Amino acid sequence: MKGLRLYLPPFAPDTSGAAAVLYPLGGMVVIIDAGGCAGNICGFDEPRWQQEGVRSAVFSAGLRDMDAIMGRDDKLIEKVRLACEEIAPRFIAFIGTPVPAVIGTDYRALVRMAEKTTGLPAIAVDSDGTKLYDAGGGKALLALCRTFMNTPVTGKAPKEQMPPMATGSAACPPQSPAGSIGLLGLTPLDFTSAEVRRLMDALHAVGWTDVCRYDRLTDFTQPRCRKNLVVSPLGLPAARYQAAHYGIPYEIGLPEPFLHDTAAKITLGCQDCQEERLLIVHQQVLANALRNTLRQSGQRGSITCATFFRQEAETCEPGDAALAEEDGFQEFVADGKFTVIIGDPALRRALPSFGGRFIALPHFAISGSLTDAPC
Repeated sequence: MKGLRLYLPPFAPDTSGAAAVLYPLGGMVVIIDAGGCAGNICGFDEPRWQQEGVRSAVFSAGLRDMDAIMGRDDKLIEKVRLACEEIAPRFIAFIGTPVPAVIGTDYRALVRMAEKTTGLPAIAVDSDGTKLYDAGGGKALLALCRTFMNTPVTGKAPKEQMPPMATGSAACPPQSPAGSIGLLGLTPLDFTSAEVRRLMDALHAVGWTDVCRYDRLTDFTQPRCRKNLVVSPLGLPAARYQAAHYGIPYEIGLPEPFLHDTAAKITLGCQDCQEERLLIVHQQVLANALRNTLRQSGQRGSITCATFFRQEAETCEPGDAALAEEDGFQEFVADGKFTVIIGDPALRRALPSFGGRFIALPHFAISGSLTDAPC
């Protein structure tokens, strides 16, 4: 049965991905729902709500039946105006859910009404709750770039500056200290707090002293990056937009030092590097980067990557799988005869007959767990 899950939890949807990108930017995030979707975001899909730290202004539109049926956008805008008087946000962001998708909400009209009423810039993300977090996060990043990066260069970038398609193995160090490297796709849905610290250390180790995480509105209004590093698939739409309109090249991957310890622990437990059949299940950029690091560390067995999320040709090899359903995942594992599986611990429950070695590589978007489980 399509969509039936006996073991795996529901993954973070596109509404949560959009909210994760917008969380630290100082705007007012309005979830256009009756309350349920906003509750899921804050209660389950946003780890920063579960930790001590900076809070974000996330509101539910509080739609009622007749509000949705009649499309009473004026009531929503009035709520936004009153809230702006209390919290003074830097911008307004509307995030869609199944309700506005069904009734055909005009997001452009909402944006114009909000800007006219509040005097603040506004964006909208037309997520519908039926896709996964990387789709919504990608739309949110792209909307931020289109709205706030307002000094485009004329024409296309010179050929030598156009984005190289990296294999996911390393971030090239700068040729001069001027400028910084931008990280597109860095959200808690893909990277734990410990992993973020390791990533910063790894970038410093390869020569980048200034790292832009796109977690401040000024990162969009005053872009300073010499290049962007796409660390998860949700960063690709914004990277391609910046390359085409602003001449900022990008690379897809992760710096090698970031994955050295993980690769060493995986290799240490392998009985025979020539005979092992490894499967890495994560978001495709991290999975591919880990595969390359394992090979450089001496792993000579077969290594396959699989993901339930967006898969890009630039980071794939023949045999990599785009997964959709739980039973498809089980069949892929059985057919591949893998001896080692690397992925979120929640995936282990879906493989009751797997007799090989399972290595934990947490992915919050899958399990919603904050555990920094070691490999």
